[in-house]
Amino acid sequence: MKLPHLLAAALLGAAVLLPAGAQTPDYPSKPIRMVVPFAAGGPADAMARMLANKLTQSLGQPMIVDNRGGAAGILGWDNVAKSPADGYTVLFSGPATFAILPILSKLPYDPEKDIAGVSSIAKSPNVFVTSAASGPHTLAAVLAKAKADPGRMNLGLAAPGTITHFAGTLLQRDAGIRMTEVPYKGGAPAVNALLAGDIDFLAADVVAVLPFIEAGKLTAVAVTGPGRIPALPNVPTTAELGYPGVLAVNEFGLYAPAATPRAVVDKLSAAVIAALKLPDVQDTMNRQGVAMAGSTPAAFEAVNRDAVVRWGPLARASGLRLN
Repeated sequence: MKLPHLLAAALLGAAVLLPAGAQTPDYPSKPIRMVVPFAAGGPADAMARMLANKLTQSLGQPMIVDNRGGAAGILGWDNVAKSPADGYTVLFSGPATFAILPILSKLPYDPEKDIAGVSSIAKSPNVFVTSAASGPHTLAAVLAKAKADPGRMNLGLAAPGTITHFAGTLLQRDAGIRMTEVPYKGGAPAVNALLAGDIDFLAADVVAVLPFIEAGKLTAVAVTGPGRIPALPNVPTTAELGYPGVLAVNEFGLYAPAATPRAVVDKLSAAVIAALKLPDVQDTMNRQGVAMAGSTPAAFEAVNRDAVVRWGPLARASGLRLN
């Protein structure tokens, strides 16, 4: 066989070995839809829109946020699971939702078979807060009051079946206390209830309560992350206060339909990682107590598997059903 023919055969063989999508260098060639399974206007939605804006700039095509709130996130996940696996539909959500929803709900999709991880995006710890007006103003005081009169203190649940819910579960378990749990349909109603005096204690995402802490309306008594955060440098972690098992961090990431070509997934992952390194993104997120966490698809898949191991038993033990 002549050299040109040998070269052509070699190139053809290499093309066959390339993963599907590696032969689509024009991706993306049209707008990309980012499904956000939360209502517009919340902290997670704001994070998703900031990321979508940066990816629009780097990928050269509009990334359009599509809010599909409802049914504890099931509607958004199902929409992405059943979308074409071509890289033009992605999902902004988190490993806890990936892990917990299959236990609490009968799903119209299989998260492990129908959805693939693209990249981690951010980690945001929860904060235990009380009313600045009525207290108590330390975690020790909260626990002492709860032990003195079991069941009398009201613990707000800012959406049952979420990490903030199970942060309260972990604290009650490890501190040997019992509170009356009062469920709400989100962070905003729960914060309003605490401000109004309807509940005594609340675990909430740091982004949701930080403005009220800074305004002197709420008191942060403990952070549920692995370390103190720049936004609340004087607030100790639960581990520092003697409860290392009370670790509850909301994580967010990007997903895509499972059959999305690997080259497309890799390109999206690289774009996310690059966006999270931008100084303005890091500054905005750090001021809100959020840590950037870009990763490869494989690393993010591992995060999802770890979430199943960590949160699955708590979800089962809760006996909660969402449908």
